[in-house]
Amino acid sequence: MKKECLIRGVHPGRAIRLAWVECAAMANTGIVTHDTDPAAAEAFANALGAAAAASVMLDQEERYSIRYDYPGALKGLVIEAAADGAVRGFPLEPQPMHGRFGEAVDLYGAKDGRIAVTRSGGNGRMLNSGQARAPLADPAADLAFFFCVSDQIETEIRTFPVWQPEPEAPLRQMAVLMLQALPGCDLEIFGRLRSALHCSRMTECRRTLDPALAPEDHLKTLLTELASCAEVKDFDAGQCVLSEAPAPHWQCRCSRPAMSRAMRVMGDRELEELFDERPNPVIECQFCRTRYMFRREDFFADAEGKKR
Repeated sequence: MKKECLIRGVHPGRAIRLAWVECAAMANTGIVTHDTDPAAAEAFANALGAAAAASVMLDQEERYSIRYDYPGALKGLVIEAAADGAVRGFPLEPQPMHGRFGEAVDLYGAKDGRIAVTRSGGNGRMLNSGQARAPLADPAADLAFFFCVSDQIETEIRTFPVWQPEPEAPLRQMAVLMLQALPGCDLEIFGRLRSALHCSRMTECRRTLDPALAPEDHLKTLLTELASCAEVKDFDAGQCVLSEAPAPHWQCRCSRPAMSRAMRVMGDRELEELFDERPNPVIECQFCRTRYMFRREDFFADAEGKKR
């Protein structure tokens, strides 16, 4: 069985779009890269998985940039997900609880957060953007809420993390199921499916899935259980039209030339002052924490400060 996958699908009889993601390796890479505490790890994994699921709505070479801002200790998250499966991100506060146990209100805050989503093309040109409240104290649920209120697409996203006491691989399993109502969907039926998606039977069903089975079989088993929980008799998982999309994987787009271009935005005077204070400044990528060291001669041809 493939360890990482993204399956997109449509149930034509019910006019429901769906996405199924299995992405433990991708989420583990992000968690370990940023050395998050358990509270931030859960929020970060949910955000990464939800963004990977939402990428089924992207056209070729497009990308989502998602920023969460919360008034609690977590502060927020920045996530990017592309149509080719590349995902990256970082938490604003990797160790929000400082070794303490706390409630969701401590992590996310007592008041609503905010979520901003930008969709851009392969050339970096912004195609559209929007903002909404983030009231649900869960990045996956808040992204679904955004699609509901900003894009007017009824959406539900459920994450299924399974944790283990392994510092280098804290997630044993990570799966995400996204449902969206397409034009013509019976919203009363969709509402029942949405509510049932979060019941304990779905949690147990996911927990007992045979890891030797293919992801498509995992999805069909869960959809069958979901229809039973929602008491929707004519929701046959076998009617779903499924296709495989690029598997989600952790990939950063940073590079030395990109970091150099970012530094040049400062201007010659500011660069000179920087090199006077620090002869070999190091710039760290926020997404992957790769460090790039620069020297004065990388920007100036000689000691007099003439540009190359």
